[in-house]
Amino acid sequence: MRIEDCGGTPVISRPVPRPAHRGPQPVPLAEIPAGPAPDLPLELVRRDIAGDRPGVPLMLRIRVLHAASHLPVTAAVVDLRHPAPAAPAAELRGAQVTDVDGYAEFRTVHPGRIPGEPVRIDASVHVGGILAGGRAVTYAGPLFVPEQIAGQITPGPAGDPDPHPIAGGPLTVVPRDRFDLAAGLLATITVTVGN
Repeated sequence: MRIEDCGGTPVISRPVPRPAHRGPQPVPLAEIPAGPAPDLPLELVRRDIAGDRPGVPLMLRIRVLHAASHLPVTAAVVDLRHPAPAAPAAELRGAQVTDVDGYAEFRTVHPGRIPGEPVRIDASVHVGGILAGGRAVTYAGPLFVPEQIAGQITPGPAGDPDPHPIAGGPLTVVPRDRFDLAAGLLATITVTVGN
């Protein structure tokens, strides 16, 4: 706080607060009704979802914020699932615990395409529970890969994502090499949970 003199009248100026989030607006995840939560097997808690599966490498960074305060949600479990690129009937899955800034990072491959549907990663965020089960509140929603990227990697008929989804939204995807998408992709998104 500073006191400035403006023609004999002191004026108190306060520093302008910095925004809690920069970039695209966070997308909300919807609360899933309470019920018996299946255990999350500990072997799924891993950064590398794809393992040795072939496909276009995808680094995904998710930030989880509280919807009202936009403060980071720490120690939440981010659980991701998506179709394998070569066999969309097979599912790749992994989970990470958010750090003190609300981030969880994953190394995977570009998801496979299910005909007639947009390319997506299904995300669940479990807040306030034990890692391997007994999660108190779960939020979920789809994270869409923009069709201008997905169409170049997995051609085929695509469904249109809802332009105004209740939960979930588009990923921000950037190629590592703008001339060669097969070199890999970087994707980010900020999601909000709670009321």
